[in-house]
Formats: sequence, structure tokens, C-alpha cells
Amino acid sequence: MKQSQFYYLLRRGLFSGGSAIIKSGLVMFNKFTTAGLSFPVQGSAAFNGTSDFIDVATLPLSDFTNFTYSGWAYFNTASYQNIFGFGNTTNSTPVSLIEIQSGARINFFHRDASSQSVGVLSPAVNLNQWYFITATKEGTSHKLYIDGSISNTGSGSVPNPTFNTCSIGALNRVSLTNYFNGNLANVAIWNRALSSDEINSVMWKPVQALSATESNGLQAWYSLDDIASPTASLASMEQLATDKDATIENKAAITAAINKLS
Repeated sequence: MKQSQFYYLLRRGLFSGGSAIIKSGLVMFNKFTTAGLSFPVQGSAAFNGTSDFIDVATLPLSDFTNFTYSGWAYFNTASYQNIFGFGNTTNSTPVSLIEIQSGARINFFHRDASSQSVGVLSPAVNLNQWYFITATKEGTSHKLYIDGSISNTGSGSVPNPTFNTCSIGALNRVSLTNYFNGNLANVAIWNRALSSDEINSVMWKPVQALSATESNGLQAWYSLDDIASPTASLASMEQLATDKDATIENKAAITAAINKLS
């Protein structure tokens, strides 16, 4: 393991048959602080914009004919930053992602290796504010939702791209770029396009509260509200939690996980 990379355990918040590795120094147990935001999850992961990202080791999708990407995002800066996306470490052309661009515009972009692509761009959003962002693809129809409402749409045929990476908080292609600066929570992936009604329902729910219909096709759900470091002592984790005005739940489970990975 490189000294500059720290591997973290997602004790809770990984709803997937695969695994995820958090790289670098993600701030843990960082609570939502936006006044008036009624939210079912108690925290989020803070990304520093220079080195933090999550490598989803097992790709949650293999067929990109129909899908939904969604998650809560809080932007600190307005520059090219990847929220979530797929890439290829041998070819930088194919990508499927949600990002924020310069000018604080959110972009849903899907492109194959032959450069056939569809991009759906939102109007400018505000910095230092939480947004629930959803991108859906159903056949040739591409839609971008902000806080449950349609922001923009696009149409086009993009052959099924080939990806070998999936990441949260950075774009992982031939090289790592576009690190995210802000907070993320409840990043989720479905293998179908959610309806507008479903999006407006799931945006306020933790994964445990999803109905059978809403969870149909759910491939992965990353709450990002409960991350523990296997290299940190429990005392230092508790101090970090205190610094972030949060609490550690189930200390015994965290301690056991740390001991197992040590």
C-alpha cells in the first residue's frame, strides 16, 4: 500500500455485492449542517478536492442501456469535479458520469469509445448548498433531475461502453483527475430508469426505507455517513467524530473491524 493512500472500511452504507476502497484522508462522520434540511441520513463524506476519492472495486453495472445514478451533493467550488462515474484505465474516451463544470453547472455525460455521446447540462447551481442530483438513461432518452425536478433532457444512441473503473469523488481513467471538493451522501445506482415519482420518494429515504418497487433494480447504495479507518485508533476516531459534532455508533463493531483488518 502506498504511504499516500489510506484504506478505509465502509462499516455501513455499502449496499452491494462488491466492495469499495476509500483512498486518502476522507473526513469521517461529517454531519449535514444545512439549516432546514430534513434528511434521513446523519452524515456525509467530505472530499478535499485534491486526493480524496472512493474506488468502487466491483463495478455495479455492466449493461448501460438503462440506468439511474443519484445522490446528495454539496459543492464548495465551481470547477470540473466528478461526483460519480465510470471510466477505463486504458482508454480515456469512454465515460459515464455526473460532474460539476466550471460555472457551477451540473453535467450528465455518457460517451463510448468511438466518441458517440450525449450530454445533459443544467443551469448554474449555488455553491455551499445541498442538491439531490439524479441522472437517468432509458434507451436513447437521457434526463437530469435536480431536487426531484427535471433540469434538462437529451437524446441519442450511445453503444454500450466498456468500463473497468467506477469511482466516487474523482474521475478514474488513464489517470485520476477532477477530484471533488465538497460533501456527498447516498450515492446510488439502479439498472433501470427511475420515474419522477420514484426519484421524489427515494431522495428522502435511507436504503432501509425503500419500498420493494423502489429497490427493484438497485445495484449499489453508498450512504457515506459511517466510515471507519482500519489504521486509526478508536480513540482518534472518537476525537474526529467529536471534532465533526457527530457520534460513533456501535463501537464494538468498529473495533472488531479494525482488529480484523490490522
